[in-house]
Amino acid sequence: MIEVKVGETSKISVVKKKDEIQLNDQLFDGEVIKISDNSYKVFKGNRIFRVEIVDLHGKEMKLKVNDHLLDVSVTDHIDQILDKLGMNVAASAVVKDIKAPMPGSILNIMVSEGDEVVQGDQLLVLEAMKMENVIKSPGEGKVSKIHVSEKGNVEKNQVLISFE
Repeated sequence: MIEVKVGETSKISVVKKKDEIQLNDQLFDGEVIKISDNSYKVFKGNRIFRVEIVDLHGKEMKLKVNDHLLDVSVTDHIDQILDKLGMNVAASAVVKDIKAPMPGSILNIMVSEGDEVVQGDQLLVLEAMKMENVIKSPGEGKVSKIHVSEKGNVEKNQVLISFE
């Protein structure tokens, strides 16, 4: 399930099952046509909505819907699990270190020391309880040190990556 937050209060749960999409447990019976990389037309009932992605930063975006600007944020199931575990690294104002949210082993490291990253960039994959968890950047920064190696085991709260 993906959760879409529009503005400060409105939340929409989005579930895709086979060839259908459900919004807040209701079947979406409209049609979406892609006009360009950042422009869409949505047909719902007898209404037409023009949707344009005006600004995109990771999972935060500004949409223009029929000339109205909306702030939208998206969270996927990994974000929701980390939030429930109290490990929502995106909530921290300034993060110097990324720590392991649970014990496991490192399957893949997608960045190198010195790399510049932005919020939402994939940093590494942590396997825990037979699930692959993608650890993403909580914000913009420069990777100063990678404290782990691929195929290495880590403990909960062990520092994985440090930022400048």
